[in-house]
This record gives sequence, structure tokens and C-alpha cells, in this order.
Amino acid sequence: MHWIYAHIIGDFLLQTDWMAKGKKESWWIAGIHTFFYMIPFILVHPSIQQAILIAAQHMIQDHSNFVKWLMVKKGSSIFAESPMAPWSIIITDNILHILWIAFVMHLSI
Repeated sequence: MHWIYAHIIGDFLLQTDWMAKGKKESWWIAGIHTFFYMIPFILVHPSIQQAILIAAQHMIQDHSNFVKWLMVKKGSSIFAESPMAPWSIIITDNILHILWIAFVMHLSI
């Protein structure tokens, strides 16, 4: 369960304003954010395969507009707009990250 702490530390405490603003526009910035995001996971000791899966999903999800697209497709388009957004998007984003990490950390790879 320490991977939840790793996620929170990496995605909130280690992410700068520059990363948060630029990760959607630049794969390079998304990669830098993902590198810093993965630092706390070193303490959790995922396998190399687990770390790659977590990093890849994080980078793709953060660089893309997948979360907002998913919210619209599942019928939550109003929830994805102001005044609920950006918090509704941030919460949905983190739920998806945590679900993926939980899945990956339970894999025996």
C-alpha cells in the first residue's frame, strides 16, 4: 500500500508549476515530470517491469486529454466543466492512476 504514498508524493509534492503547465504540450516536459514522479517508487521497490508500466501509463495519461475524453464518453461532460473542473478532472485523473498502480503492483512480474 506504500505505492499510494509514492503516487501522492510524486504527483503532487515533486511536480512543479512548470511541469503541471507544460506536460500536456510537450512530451519532453511530461517525461521530466514522469522521471521525478517515479523517484518515490524506488522506495516501494517495484520490479523493473512494474516501474515501466507505471511510468508509461503515467506519462501517456498526463500528456494526453484521456481523462477529459473519458469523462465526456461516460456521460460526465458537465462534471468536466467549470465550476466542477479542474477538481473533477484532477480527482478522476488520480483515481485512474491509483487503479492502474494497484493493478500493476499486484502483478507477479
